[in-house]
Amino acid sequence: MGVPSLISGLWSCYVNFLVVSAFVVATPVAAADAAVVSPAAPLHAVGDSSNSCDSNSTHCGCWIGNNGNGVYEKFDEARANMTKYLWDNMMPYDVPKARTLGFNPDAYQASERNGHQSVSRAMTEQANVDGLSDGILNSTLYYSLLAKTLYPWTDYIPRSKYMEYVVSYAVVDEPRSDHRPLLFDALRETLKDYERPYDKQIKMNAKGQIQTPQAQIKEVVKLINTRLWSILGRDSKPIVFKAGLTPRIYDPLSVIAYGHSSCTGLAILLVAAFRSVGIPARMAGTPAWYGQPEEGNHSWVEVFVPDDNGGKWIFLEPSPGIAEGDEDKANADDLDRDPCKPWFCTAERFNGSTKVISTRFTKD
Repeated sequence: MGVPSLISGLWSCYVNFLVVSAFVVATPVAAADAAVVSPAAPLHAVGDSSNSCDSNSTHCGCWIGNNGNGVYEKFDEARANMTKYLWDNMMPYDVPKARTLGFNPDAYQASERNGHQSVSRAMTEQANVDGLSDGILNSTLYYSLLAKTLYPWTDYIPRSKYMEYVVSYAVVDEPRSDHRPLLFDALRETLKDYERPYDKQIKMNAKGQIQTPQAQIKEVVKLINTRLWSILGRDSKPIVFKAGLTPRIYDPLSVIAYGHSSCTGLAILLVAAFRSVGIPARMAGTPAWYGQPEEGNHSWVEVFVPDDNGGKWIFLEPSPGIAEGDEDKANADDLDRDPCKPWFCTAERFNGSTKVISTRFTKD
């Protein structure tokens, strides 16, 4: 990981927001031994039979490459490339515990391609000994591929975005935990109507038209931000906001166990939930309003929404505290609301002294 560097990015509300990258930008890993199909079609309706980029029983689906072409990968090849991406961009403090995370450092350090594929064999051979080889890598890869297979919007996510903002096993430096299976399973019932095959459930909009990927992602994002808190709550109580808990209650499993967290922990949990169902997401925020730590800080969530121009990041606030049965009247935050409505979006707060950070999982 390189030294945190300032990158030029603009997010306009009343003023331009300066974006600071948490890691240095790297070139996306290229697909290997994959079949290239025709250039990706415009983002037509999900479930449209003209889409030739759907996932199937042997391939994890079509990746949209930087050149606009659609690339098919077999599951084993996709898994190997995902593993390579995570290894190549591992955060420095994860390197000493790489083996316990599920990686095979010996093979990677030798730069052997079959080393990336041998992770599965290592897990099979050593899991019965001490369990270390299983780590969180195996479940992260499994559920990243399962989401790619089940949910149709994933066929429209650029490969580089899926690698960095879905496959990544961490958001920042939160404790590493095996939260992805829990989140995926918790949301499975809520999202059952969105799963393939299309002949059973085709999502329609209010006009009777098949939904576009953008519309479907936006709908799912609001659905998760509405129901996640009660689904994961304890004793019939939803997860709620409680200030001043970072970094004590910071990672998804801690937030779930305690039933509360401050804005950073809630943002990390919501990002992890979106990623568990194949929606690229990241945490953003400011470490100090006006550049003064005593003025406090804030974190929120950004979701990548693809479009015919490549796609864009749209931000929203976690909406904790929504109890079961109150979903319809709660009006959780979503990707279609006025971006200047959040309490913190004022010209006075962003007067040039407040820096905004967006998290990444990439390096030189």
